[in-house]
Amino acid sequence: MNQVRKIYFGCFVLAALIFTATRVSAEDLIGLWAIAEKQDGKYLSAKYRYLADAESIKQTRAQLLPTISYNYEDKNTDQVINESDNAVFNLGKDNYTTTTKGFRISQAIFDYARWSRYKQSKIFVNKSEIEYQLAKQELLLRLAESYFLVLERGDQFDTVQDEKTAMSKHLSLSELKFKSGLGMSADVEDARARYLSTLSKEFELKSRLDDSRYALREVLGEIPVSIASLRSDIEFQKPIPDVTDEWVAMSARQNLELQAMTLSLNVAEKEVSALKAARYPTVNLVYSDLDTVTDGSVFGGGSDINNADIQLQLNVPIYTGGATSSKIRQAIQKKLSVVEDIKDKRRSVERAAQDAFNRVHTAIVQIEALGQAVKAQERLLQTYSSGYRGGKNSILDVLDTQQDLSQAKQSLTKARYDYVLNTLRLKFTAGDLQVDDLISINGWLSTSASGQR
Repeated sequence: MNQVRKIYFGCFVLAALIFTATRVSAEDLIGLWAIAEKQDGKYLSAKYRYLADAESIKQTRAQLLPTISYNYEDKNTDQVINESDNAVFNLGKDNYTTTTKGFRISQAIFDYARWSRYKQSKIFVNKSEIEYQLAKQELLLRLAESYFLVLERGDQFDTVQDEKTAMSKHLSLSELKFKSGLGMSADVEDARARYLSTLSKEFELKSRLDDSRYALREVLGEIPVSIASLRSDIEFQKPIPDVTDEWVAMSARQNLELQAMTLSLNVAEKEVSALKAARYPTVNLVYSDLDTVTDGSVFGGGSDINNADIQLQLNVPIYTGGATSSKIRQAIQKKLSVVEDIKDKRRSVERAAQDAFNRVHTAIVQIEALGQAVKAQERLLQTYSSGYRGGKNSILDVLDTQQDLSQAKQSLTKARYDYVLNTLRLKFTAGDLQVDDLISINGWLSTSASGQR
């Protein structure tokens, strides 16, 4: 019993730490969603990454537009003429300044690589936008999973506590019968073993419940004071459409991860085109207007000269040491790698869609069957308990039935939450999970809150 006291003392300390943690006061999914949007690190990171990536279009477009620069140079020269065929003033030595200033404008006339990079950047930003949408759907799903995991483990914890109370009662009753000479020591030992086993399950569930609260904290930044519980009168409906192949096909078309990977393939294809463009000639138009002022030199007086030049520059790449060919081969291999990743992801998505669809159907059947099983076990427990008090049934009959009832209740709890979560997972796999789905699920919650246990 000392070991049991230590276990409970540890539970008390852990519960006290959690109770004193900072919490938010929202109770339902919609209230928590408003917080998660502002607090979840993964979602915010995707948002800022998208905003940063969106700048790449402006940067690549700038490469297609003219560049204008203003240059100013002030140079001081110490000049010594050792020998010259020209007339030299100032004994062949002088010190003078030269000032050069003016504008330079450059415009690419033909540069296929720059156009390829510009087209590539637009695809890249589209991919980043899809990934941002994916991050939002992932947050919706993670919030729901964390939320309902707290509720599921809380309900299971309550069930085990009820089982512990019943086991404690049966243990006391068997000890009383043994002391009065109407029971056997084996019954007492069996009741005590089951009671201690229930204590162990209670401690484990308490630990898992605490962990699930901190999983919810990862999404929200803080631990809610209480959350609304799932109603018992939910109408469990089959997915629409109720055809596996349609959900599989929909997921293959609309899954956001697949869409992002497809755009990654397009980016890789544009990378190959841009690298191949390094072999093409480029044509640039350059205009410069420079004014050069010289104070003078040993050859004579100063000058003020203005030069306006227009240049048409043609550059034809001939040989780069094999670097261009190597980069092209490298880009092609990367593109082929993305192709294989897409194949693998499509199979995974189709499997996930089928699995979520089947789990929704399985949960509906389980909920109905386990609901009947719980009622049957409750009636059986009542019968055996009355029979035990009248001497018709043994304590083992009662204890076995009590544990079977507890297990049936826990299985029913799991099936109910499996239905809710797999409904959301199915829509997520199909790339169609929206805030409206969370609002719909929120309607299944009770106005009474499930507080800290």
